[in-house]
Amino acid sequence: MPQLVLASSSAYRKQLLANIGIHVETCAPDIDETPEDGESPINLAKRLAAEKAKKVARLNPNKIIIGSDQVALVDTGDGKKILGKPHTVENALAQLTLCQGKTVSFYTALSLCQHFGDGTAKQSTKDKEETCVTRVEETCVFFRRHSQAQLQAYIDAEQPLDCAGSFKCEGMGVLLFERITSRDPNTLIGLPTMLLHNMLDRHFNIDLLDLATQQRWACQ
Repeated sequence: MPQLVLASSSAYRKQLLANIGIHVETCAPDIDETPEDGESPINLAKRLAAEKAKKVARLNPNKIIIGSDQVALVDTGDGKKILGKPHTVENALAQLTLCQGKTVSFYTALSLCQHFGDGTAKQSTKDKEETCVTRVEETCVFFRRHSQAQLQAYIDAEQPLDCAGSFKCEGMGVLLFERITSRDPNTLIGLPTMLLHNMLDRHFNIDLLDLATQQRWACQ
């Protein structure tokens, strides 16, 4: 049975995998997430997801590492602005206020990386040392309009301070939206599981459904 490791400390991503029967180890990568000059939101998400996966892969030889990153982008009318994690109530209110009546694009990148060897001795240059593939999916969120009092009440109730865009769509945050367009509802939470299934199958010859059912029987 292949070993998967989630390169994240996100409880949301780990729970998404658990929901489909996949129980993984986690390892939080410590990387600089500062955007590069002129870097597009898509390229930023892809680069950070790949850097997370590669760093953890080199610490866990032969295991398949799952790295993910999400960047939110809103068109303010005066230009486009990246929305990060708010961290404070004041920032969350400012973000949600900015999004009222607007469409916000969420770019969720997924990177799978496997580093071969024992993690110590350098392999022969003839050997392939690492496999790493990265893809990105877009989700569009159309925000309803709410009063400042409603937005403040939502933030107080759900405390979405560690979520890009300042909401938890798996909770009452979904009530902030008019509609969502996405092929996979899990993508907005932070891990596109359908894309993960496709990438594991195509690049690593692993069927995620088979793995999930095997893990279920192994736990019984």
